[in-house]
Amino acid sequence: MIEQGVVFYSRNKQLVAIEHQALEKSSQGLVLVVGGPQTRVGSHRLFVHLARALAKQGVHVFRFDYTGAGDSEGEVTQFTDIQADIDAALSCFAKRNPDINAFSLLGLCDAASAILLYLKQKQDARIERVFLLNPWVRQELTQAKMFLGSYYLKRLTSLDFWKKFFTGKVNVTQSGKEIKQYSNIVRSSSATSTSFVDDMLQGLVTFNGDSHIILSGNDLTADEFRVLCQSNHHWQDAVASRLVQQHTVKLADHTFSQADEEQKLLSLITNIFA
Repeated sequence: MIEQGVVFYSRNKQLVAIEHQALEKSSQGLVLVVGGPQTRVGSHRLFVHLARALAKQGVHVFRFDYTGAGDSEGEVTQFTDIQADIDAALSCFAKRNPDINAFSLLGLCDAASAILLYLKQKQDARIERVFLLNPWVRQELTQAKMFLGSYYLKRLTSLDFWKKFFTGKVNVTQSGKEIKQYSNIVRSSSATSTSFVDDMLQGLVTFNGDSHIILSGNDLTADEFRVLCQSNHHWQDAVASRLVQQHTVKLADHTFSQADEEQKLLSLITNIFA
């Protein structure tokens, strides 16, 4: 495996990347898209570990800092505005590795959302596969349903919660207000879909490659995505497609911070490439 720094440009800004090259020629490459506020290293060095695991298996990997993040130039960019950076990274990676004919994209949290927005904006024939880890779909209604059906339920079944409750460390009044607020949102059903979530859906349904949605079992962002797919028939139909596969790492938190859960994630992704 060879690792080297790469500089490329997007919208006249200098962006910085690390390329991991397998020792042998490969037809497969993965661009690792970073979510905010993170860098190409990833929380707990997750992206470094993933890139090295794939490179050892014969997959070239390209991980980069988008505009304004890490070592890249410019003002900090939101996930809804990094699609040009994704395109520039793909083009740079492809130019440096002409033997690659099958590209994949991988992103965690709002980077997964950014990938779907990219697929909606551009029908990129270079992309064969996407990995969407705990996609960010924050909306008022799904957030309310998630807190009522997941967060508070988990708290009520947690021994730590009851220890805090009986020692007076739980703000019952505040919790009651939150539950009432979320219940009113769900009952009124007045909350409408946020535009970026609609665009994500379009990106998913128009993509002709394989989509792997990987969810953590101990993560509120993943729980909200599950709620969206259960309560919105458009999303329900989309994830039921033969081109979409869902996977769960049951004990993992949002960033797969525990070593055992990270290894399960790495094994899952490397096995898909095998």
